[in-house]
Amino acid sequence: MENKMMKQKTSSNRKKMHNIINQRNREDLKKFMEMGLEPPPNMPQVFKDCIQVLGGSEIKLVIQKFLQVTYLRPQQNRLSISLKQIRSSFLNEDEERMFNAKR
Repeated sequence: MENKMMKQKTSSNRKKMHNIINQRNREDLKKFMEMGLEPPPNMPQVFKDCIQVLGGSEIKLVIQKFLQVTYLRPQQNRLSISLKQIRSSFLNEDEERMFNAKR
């Protein structure tokens, strides 16, 4: 009985979180449009040059999101990318296979 109640609670929590995330995505899109960021502006040449200096290639927009203070903290050292927010694929075939195998 307890196990069933826990599953219902977990399922309910997932639905609530899903709704919150969807609402945030819609709000972000609205903010992007208000700020003139939809469609995304072209990347400045200075950024492209920096990416190439670091060994990057095939420069393209993968995700556009508002940065939070936590993203900029050195101890965080990461930037999460939601699969639903990805605008264009950026993994090669081998990386894609490895990613799908881990999922």
